[in-house]
Amino acid sequence: MIDAIERLRDLDDQIFTVDQKLAPHIEWLISESPIPKTSQLFIMYITSTNFIKNSIFDCSETEDIYSVKILFRSILEHHLRFQFLFMQFGLVKDDSVSSEYYTVLELSEHVDYLKSLQAVRLLKQMETIDLKDMWDILTSEYPQYKSYDRKNIEETAKKYSTKNIIRFIERTIKISNSNNTLSNILLEYSELSSFVHGGIFAFNEMKKYSNDEKREEELIRLAAFSLQVATAIKSLSLLIFSIYKKEILEIHFEINNLMKKI
Repeated sequence: MIDAIERLRDLDDQIFTVDQKLAPHIEWLISESPIPKTSQLFIMYITSTNFIKNSIFDCSETEDIYSVKILFRSILEHHLRFQFLFMQFGLVKDDSVSSEYYTVLELSEHVDYLKSLQAVRLLKQMETIDLKDMWDILTSEYPQYKSYDRKNIEETAKKYSTKNIIRFIERTIKISNSNNTLSNILLEYSELSSFVHGGIFAFNEMKKYSNDEKREEELIRLAAFSLQVATAIKSLSLLIFSIYKKEILEIHFEINNLMKKI
């Protein structure tokens, strides 16, 4: 099995070498291109899925299959969020959805943190601070968000929940006469929930992985699929970037050719 993971690592190194050719264009993409927020988000997902994929390789080599399953669900969620933005970009062909997505999610995460602070204060029987006052403190720290309404942000954030993103992707897949890869990802993402949340299905699944052959086969499959997911995000991102910088198209083709070897 170690040999199989090493082969994937070698291919990943080749992909990474080609991917580095994007580096000279990144500053332009996120600051001067017509799609700075889309570029920023796509590069964020390229980076984050790369880290998760590397951890999946590491855990595969130590045969830590439970951790691999948890990490694999995480990389699938990153992929689903990326696919949502990619599909939305195809519909609107501008930065509008990405800009709203970035702003709303950033602010809603701040709101969730404020609510957690309130919960901790209640738990410790401390005096609570009105959520409106906490929002005012937040917007004084981030004045660019003063024009936003907290309740409206919370409501809009629901549109970008993982559940609603999956619903959008499912509708889009049906419209486009199905996509087997995405369909499989949606199914596996749902099944892996048990591993993240400590469910019974996960513990029952682990019984079959006490068999060395089944465990190794599954680890190799998940490692290869992780590389495929991370590389697909790179390939599709490069395709969008190449609309605005033609020289990036050649990088996309190189990545795409390497992806066929997975």
